[in-house]
Amino acid sequence: MKGRYHWLNHLLNFIAVILGVYLAFLMNERAKINQDRKESTVLMRSLVNDLSEDIRRYEEYQIPVNVEYQQAVENLLNTLINDSLKESDERLAVILGIENYAPTTSTYSSMKSSGKLGLIEDLHLQKMLTDYYEGVAIESEKKGEYQVDFFTNELLTWYTSNVDMLEMRLLNKDELIVLRNKLLIYTSLIDQKVKSYEMIVEDSKELKERIESILNPA
Repeated sequence: MKGRYHWLNHLLNFIAVILGVYLAFLMNERAKINQDRKESTVLMRSLVNDLSEDIRRYEEYQIPVNVEYQQAVENLLNTLINDSLKESDERLAVILGIENYAPTTSTYSSMKSSGKLGLIEDLHLQKMLTDYYEGVAIESEKKGEYQVDFFTNELLTWYTSNVDMLEMRLLNKDELIVLRNKLLIYTSLIDQKVKSYEMIVEDSKELKERIESILNPA
């Protein structure tokens, strides 16, 4: 009888240890899940803030300023096409204004590099984030870089050789055809960039709306 009680006591102790380990594991797992959800919420709110700021900057400044710049460059191009030398001199300075902006990627880059992108359980949202930050955003930034490169390598080079930069006066009217050809390409680059900015705003709003629907389910 004592031997049977002795083994029963050991069995109960063993079961108690197993249950204790299991419960501790379960509690740790639940705590980790809760922590991951809290961190995911913080990260998604940070993404919303990034997107909101980008939308504001594009709509309130970058798009209207670049549209205005595009129109000014096109006006200069039209004066060259019409061979209006005096007006060309007056408009030469407009080419020197250039504005670029790239979407804020700090939160997404941090999530990706730390492996925390997987904290977002919604797989569709994960794909939307990847498509946006590694596709549309990079493409838009490159369009701005193309414009700057063309401006620096082609237009600025032409200006320093053919324009009195202090008085903004043309030095060699025979070079106007070269400028006209360069501006034809340049206006196309500006137009592509403006369209990419408008696309960024649309995609940003869609992405922001998706994240907010997860943070604040109906």
